Amino acid sequence: MGKVLRIREVGDPILAKKCKKVDIKNINQEILEDIEDLKETLNFTEGFGIAAPQAGIDKRIVIIQVNKEKCTYKDCEEVPITVMINPTWKPLSEEKETEFEGCLSVPSIRGKIERYTNIEVTYYNEKGEKIIKQVKGFTARDIQHECDHLDGIVFLEKVQDKNGFATREMINKYDLKNK
Repeated sequence: MGKVLRIREVGDPILAKKCKKVDIKNINQEILEDIEDLKETLNFTEGFGIAAPQAGIDKRIVIIQVNKEKCTYKDCEEVPITVMINPTWKPLSEEKETEFEGCLSVPSIRGKIERYTNIEVTYYNEKGEKIIKQVKGFTARDIQHECDHLDGIVFLEKVQDKNGFATREMINKYDLKNK
């Protein structure tokens, strides 16, 4: 069982850094412990994903887990805890959608971000097995958001509309989710 790590917030230098690739042929005890810590940290939060740098770890690792009942996005699908090592993705179509996103590293602000709605993600699991999946909707958004963290990008940098920011409370109060 892992330990809960401190979530790094915007302004922490690790969030602006491109993370190091994991040597897939050498998934050692340290990497497995980092993965367990990330799982435990994600379970401690209300988030649907965590990237290693958000917990101060300079490795290209993402964990996603979506509980459909807790997700307010219109196209949420249940996603069991999924470890993605060295994930990459590519769009499967030009279709995009703009929606508010939140982030564990930016606790009080949400921003409207345009993301591809259908992607193919390629990654390795903790056993070193290569996985290729096609995902859509919120899961595609979640993966793109977490992969941005691995490249030192926080969602705030992707908000294009000057009115594209809101607090979680205002989004709920004014039902801004689908506007």
